[in-house]
Order: sequence, then structure tokens, then C-alpha cells
Amino acid sequence: MEDKEILKLFFERKEQALSELERKYGARLKMLAGRMVPAEDAEECVNDTYLAVWNSVPPNRPEYLFAYAAKICRNLALNKVEQSKAAKRCAVVVELSAELMECIPGN
Repeated sequence: MEDKEILKLFFERKEQALSELERKYGARLKMLAGRMVPAEDAEECVNDTYLAVWNSVPPNRPEYLFAYAAKICRNLALNKVEQSKAAKRCAVVVELSAELMECIPGN
């Protein structure tokens, strides 16, 4: 099915549009997200991409459907990367050893 026909299904609010989008571009979107995040996160990014396209296409009419979906998918995957990096950031407080305490003036 051509992109114009898939977009027409989106504008008609037919759920078949999502299955056609998945059939045509699902593997490419999974590969795109899979290069940035683990497989389970990639699957979630792709599913979130379908939802985002469903919610945004009726007011928007993308000229290139795959590029539109890929940009959404890439941004979702990058958000996942940022979330995982943020989760790894933490401050660890440790006690100074007696040897280091002697190095501090006034102790």
C-alpha cells in the first residue's frame, strides 16, 4: 500500500492505517530504535511511535510518511537513552579514611 493510501486511512480514522504502517515500516522502525536502545525499549518506542502518528496525522499531513514516523521513533529512543543515563547519575557519599582526614588542614 502506498503512503498516500495509508495517510487517507489515517484521515478517515481507520485502525487499518496502523496495521498498514506497521506492515510497511515496522521492521525499519524497530531497527532504527534497536540501534539506540535495548530490544524491549525499542519495541516500546515503536509502539509509542504508532500512537504518536495516530494522534498527530489528522491535523498534519506529512509528505514522507516514513521520515515522519522515523523522526518520532528516533526522538522517543533518544528520550529513553537520556532517561537511562539520568537513572545512572547519583551521588555516593563515602566516609573519608583516617589517612585522608590527616591531609585536611585543621583536623
